[in-house]
Amino acid sequence: MSAEISKSIARPDGREKAAGEVRYIADYPHEDMLTARFYRAGFTRGRITAVRIPELPEGYHAVDYRDVPGENHVALIKTDWPAFAETEIRYRGQIILLVAGPDPRVVDRILGEIEVEYEPVEPAVTLDDGLACRGGAMHGRDNLYADYTLQKGDPDAAFARAARVIEGHYSTGFQEQLYLETQGLIVRVEEADAGAAPAGGGAQPPKIAVYGSLQCPYYVKHAVEDVMGPGVEVRVVQTTTGGAFGGKEDYPEIMAAPAAVAAWKIGRPLRIIFDRSEDLAWTSKRHPSRTTVRTAHDETGRIIGLDFDIIIDGGAYESYSAIVLQRAIFTSNGAYNFPSARVRGRAVATSTVPSGAFRGFGAPQAIFALEMHMERVARELGRSPLAVRRPYLLRQGDPTITGGHIRESVIVGDLIDRAVELSDFERKRERYEREPWKGIGIAVFNHGSGFTGDGEQRIIKATVKLRKDEHDHVELLLANMDMGQGPKTTLRKVAGMALGIPPAKIGYENPDTDRVPDSGPTVASRTAMIVGYLVQQAAEKLKEQWIDGEAQEAEAHYTMPPGMSWDQQTLTGDAYAAYGWGVNVVEVEVDPVSYEPSVIGAWGVYDVGVPLDERVVAGQIQGGMSQALGFGSFENLEVDGTGVFRQRTMADYIVATSLDFPRTEAATLDNPYEYGAYGAKGMGEMVHNAGHAAYCAAVEQAVDRSCPAVPLTPERLLEIMR
Repeated sequence: MSAEISKSIARPDGREKAAGEVRYIADYPHEDMLTARFYRAGFTRGRITAVRIPELPEGYHAVDYRDVPGENHVALIKTDWPAFAETEIRYRGQIILLVAGPDPRVVDRILGEIEVEYEPVEPAVTLDDGLACRGGAMHGRDNLYADYTLQKGDPDAAFARAARVIEGHYSTGFQEQLYLETQGLIVRVEEADAGAAPAGGGAQPPKIAVYGSLQCPYYVKHAVEDVMGPGVEVRVVQTTTGGAFGGKEDYPEIMAAPAAVAAWKIGRPLRIIFDRSEDLAWTSKRHPSRTTVRTAHDETGRIIGLDFDIIIDGGAYESYSAIVLQRAIFTSNGAYNFPSARVRGRAVATSTVPSGAFRGFGAPQAIFALEMHMERVARELGRSPLAVRRPYLLRQGDPTITGGHIRESVIVGDLIDRAVELSDFERKRERYEREPWKGIGIAVFNHGSGFTGDGEQRIIKATVKLRKDEHDHVELLLANMDMGQGPKTTLRKVAGMALGIPPAKIGYENPDTDRVPDSGPTVASRTAMIVGYLVQQAAEKLKEQWIDGEAQEAEAHYTMPPGMSWDQQTLTGDAYAAYGWGVNVVEVEVDPVSYEPSVIGAWGVYDVGVPLDERVVAGQIQGGMSQALGFGSFENLEVDGTGVFRQRTMADYIVATSLDFPRTEAATLDNPYEYGAYGAKGMGEMVHNAGHAAYCAAVEQAVDRSCPAVPLTPERLLEIMR
């Protein structure tokens, strides 16, 4: 890679953008780079007994686990996932080798000539297979990555004295993030910085540099440091990223770890750009779920107890399954304060591609089950959907399922009123009771902003820095990135408000771990609320010490809001400092011949604290609702008997376009959060939490049948009707 290209990648500056141009990772010149591709396991589960690599032409290379200088694992939450498979294969598509060379056609030929002998083991493709430890447990004796139980009050007593128990079973499928830009990285060995020298003298060692489309630069840095071992410097630069939705939280680490080993061994820059079929086939998806919900009712029909049991499919390695499950069980009571509740959550190991992060991170699965159960309760008790919800709405000071309390003002009742007004919900609901094939549904929800419990303080320890130069130009230095959700607008506005200068005078480049402190990953609805508040604090410090024409810096470090407490061992205390809240309403019409539902109206009302930018918030609402409606209706992703996804092209996996759903009519109600940037809370994830539930509730009214699973495709609805 030439010095000019290296500089362009490292600092994709404003001049490119001012000219109307932006470079994604696939756009950078790559004439001097080797094409790198992964050789993946062609069987689902078993043990490798032999690997035969053909004779390699000059300039071509094959790299495997024997070349790893450090630890042969991908450093995620756990380290069970090997960078290169050694002997054990847990899913079809697992990385065994990396092959690199100058001509992609020759690389492909070499991949086709590699032979692997193995002893097969029976796969566990489904949740039931995993629970039964089919073929033997892959993870622990019970094959569970996690098994949690939380309890509030005395649910056993509630069910013992119940006059009636209502039970329902609900399920959600895989969902593909389908970001516009596929996964891609460039990895190279860089020379030491001029003038830099290690402690104790001597030459500065070269460093591994990773450039790519990713969400979490420091996550990638830590993963590469582990696989390279002590003494190797690692630099990670996030290039302009064309969408992620959680799908670039974990997979860049899975790519970068083996790619860094290969670049180090070969000594040449490597380029890995997935085509769409490879991306669809082998990257992480949303965890499928299966949930049983039971409610205990007294003689008047009032809910006196909840029993909530959710199981998620974690796939072949743990990745983020345990913390996705935590988010799911912490969200299991939704926006309600039930007198008593028991929640159990299990994450199961199966022989499929490991499931990972996706917008909502477990909450859409839990909210779907809970809200569809509230619909079931309404039908069985003969009451309106709102009548069964309003008595249990959370208020400030109420206890949570984790033993904490709601610390903020709660305006969810006002959100419902506004959503009902905008959608004309109650009049339409009554009308559609008499008019077949039409329906309108509602869903109420919340979403904890930021990392769970004390994760921000114990794990992330975020730092944000502002730097002013001699010309009084200010730059934001932080590790959070813009994948289309707008922080390059909102965070510059925050700094500008604090400093009293226009945002246009504030720079904010893509993160480079050699230049920016670790402000944490761009995940968990934390960027506006938590990182934004740090930007505000740092900017206020800089303003206080401002001297014209002098270079200055100011920084801020995260501290937990006062009064919060959390025990990670018992999962008790304040799971989240603040919540985003919302109400979705969806109106449908079902074709009585094809059983194809059409969305004819969609509404969303939200408490995001205080919006930092109305247009950014509006864009998040429109995109999030479309993703949720796609999840609920036609985004069908299945695995075959070998654990491989059946849908591996955009012709097979259908996602929403602007023609599929009407524009969501949306509103926000201000409810400032004291420790968010100018009152802001997180909102990027919660806009995906419940549109699918409101959609299925609407279809249920239209067809007068229970619709307990998504995606609710016409084929599935036909089965329900029959």
